[in-house]
Amino acid sequence: MSDVEVPVLIVGGGMSGLAAALFLRQHGVDCLLAERNTTTSQLLRSTHVSPRTMELFRTVGIQQVVWDVAEKVVPGMYWSRQDLPPRQLPRAILRAGSLADVVAGDIVVMEEGINQFTNIGPCEPVWCGQDKVEPIMLREAAERGARVGFNTEMLQYTHDPDGVTAVLRDRGTGEKITVRARYLIAADGAGGSIRTTEGIGRSGRGTVGHVLNVLFKADLDAILGGRRFLILYLTNHQASGMLFKLDNERWIFGLFCGPDDIVEGKISHDECAELIRTATGEPDLAIDIHTTMGWWMAHEVADSYRSGRVFLVGDACHVLPPTGGFGANAGVQDANNLAWKLAGVLNGWAGEELLETYEAERLRVGRETADQAWLRHMRWSGPQDGATDPQRDQTVVTTAYRYTSRAVVGEPFPEAFGHDLTIDGRPGMRVPHVWLTLGERRVSSVDLAGDAFALIAGADGAPWAEAAREAAADSGIPLRAHVLDRAGDPADPAGEFAAAAGIGRSGALLVRPDSFVAWRAVGPSADTGPMVRGVLSAVTGRGVGAAI
Repeated sequence: MSDVEVPVLIVGGGMSGLAAALFLRQHGVDCLLAERNTTTSQLLRSTHVSPRTMELFRTVGIQQVVWDVAEKVVPGMYWSRQDLPPRQLPRAILRAGSLADVVAGDIVVMEEGINQFTNIGPCEPVWCGQDKVEPIMLREAAERGARVGFNTEMLQYTHDPDGVTAVLRDRGTGEKITVRARYLIAADGAGGSIRTTEGIGRSGRGTVGHVLNVLFKADLDAILGGRRFLILYLTNHQASGMLFKLDNERWIFGLFCGPDDIVEGKISHDECAELIRTATGEPDLAIDIHTTMGWWMAHEVADSYRSGRVFLVGDACHVLPPTGGFGANAGVQDANNLAWKLAGVLNGWAGEELLETYEAERLRVGRETADQAWLRHMRWSGPQDGATDPQRDQTVVTTAYRYTSRAVVGEPFPEAFGHDLTIDGRPGMRVPHVWLTLGERRVSSVDLAGDAFALIAGADGAPWAEAAREAAADSGIPLRAHVLDRAGDPADPAGEFAAAAGIGRSGALLVRPDSFVAWRAVGPSADTGPMVRGVLSAVTGRGVGAAI
């Protein structure tokens, strides 16, 4: 049995675990990922990649790669058009009794998304299965130096005040290794054992249903006459479920079923084909079944996201109904939030207290995201009692969520989601998106952080930038300071960013590596140096400076 030492051990190689490895390597942190399956995901539950997740992919250079293999999301009002270009899917959620009803227009439109995503961020959402996204994430993480072991399971672990000791086994060879890590990230999914081993419970409405996902090929496009949608709820009581187009050739039918039916092999491929024919109302449909996978829908969120040296991310800490496509995106955002904080502690420029803000920020977002998924499930699957709370806009949930913690210096927010789509530079919000010019390049203000803090000062705010640069150099905090319109810095000639961020010509924003605003100065100050030092100390968990 050999021994390995690594700063961070990640257990689970789905989207959340791969995101953790990718973002840790973005910040220069060595990590080892262990995944018991032999490959990345082959059957899909996650297909929606939100604008915010695409922004995070942009920071590590894979946004365009994902875009190139994905279906593009267009306004939902186009669902009835028969002349859409290839690889475009209207953001429409429909309910009908059969495919013939869709063609006849005898449907219920549950949602027609109309957001113009480019108004609030540099990236648009895409529709792309895990079987395409995860290999891209894996390749980039490995190229950046992450160590990834598939077909590897964790047999046991213990943790103490100084770290975690785990025993891993290669399921192919039987070889065991002992790993000593400073921290353990549990990305082992909804049914993983780490959360329960730590004695962390879950709260919520519990299991709301069971689904058998069937991945298949069939010429449904010919029947639909070019009409497209994100999700079609089919209501035949003999085979009700969700139908959605995965790409040019493949479809997924999510059969609503009982708990016994999701057991592998319980429903044969031939039976699945017949159920799809029944659900679609197409008794003669030729169907090629590829594979099936059962899963359970639930509304449950972990009571804590941390236990000592162990952190939960993704489905390990929140299990949501699939409505809204929030789950996998929330997991990627969990990993991004945690990665820069672990990097700060491990690289010595942040205090241990910073790690407490992971749960403070992501637990509230997780709970409110679960509630929004529940509301959509109740409404889209059929009118039922219980869906009386206000449903928030999709982009509010995926991009405009707000943080309140000690890593944010500003007024607290009463809830993670506002009632309207507002991103205005207040601390705790994602930095406002404005296109700026840097040399010959067009860059988004969101691009200015990513692997470091960014201090963005107005055109007359040079003292803020100088103070930040000096304080960061003294403390070792990775930070880039910019003065808008100064030579070599981003240009904002129309003052759009200064106005959107509320800093005018002489104020400044401090933006965290996850592109969230940590602090804002709306004008000049006589105590620029002490104030900036105090803010940086506060938001990196090294105490609160007297100046703030």
